[in-house]
Amino acid sequence: MRVAAAVAAGAVALLAVLALVLTDSKPRQSGSNYVAELEPVAQVEGDGRRCQRGVTLPADTSSVRLLLGTYGRPTPTVVVRATDRGRTITQGTLRGGGREGHVTVPVAPVDAQTRARRVCVEVRGSGPTVLYGSSGTVRLEFLRPGSETWLDILPVVARRFGYGKANPFGSALVFVAGLLLLLAWVAAGRLLIRELRA
Repeated sequence: MRVAAAVAAGAVALLAVLALVLTDSKPRQSGSNYVAELEPVAQVEGDGRRCQRGVTLPADTSSVRLLLGTYGRPTPTVVVRATDRGRTITQGTLRGGGREGHVTVPVAPVDAQTRARRVCVEVRGSGPTVLYGSSGTVRLEFLRPGSETWLDILPVVARRFGYGKANPFGSALVFVAGLLLLLAWVAAGRLLIRELRA
């Protein structure tokens, strides 16, 4: 009886942790440019900008997050602008005066996935500003509007989980995988109880 109670208590604790994770609300990614934040890749002295070509802007993007270093000074004003053949796809400005580190620049919403020929990060300041990424490319992280829980974006996660996989379930694949995992946990729990009672 004690073994079953211990396994049940463990299952309840696991479900509680899972519930906390799923209901944690914060800004969520719509995507990124798949560049790791490994090293400084550019230093802008005073006013200047760094541009990169061929960036895909995911649907539901409403802000861009990037990593800045200012050697302890307040951050400069940062402008992010995405263009295609001279046409502005989206742009936004974050006023300076914050602390160095990750900054989030609000931009005009991008409703559908769009390929930008060029995305530029413009810095308007009075000292050196370091941009981070890897292999000479600045990491750009695109965020969805507002703050969301994993439960809020479950339909989006389910749809993307099925991409690139040959499966007969489509967007339901994530739910099938979750059900199989749950059944595996139940089977493991029953086996554990039986072995400890033997």
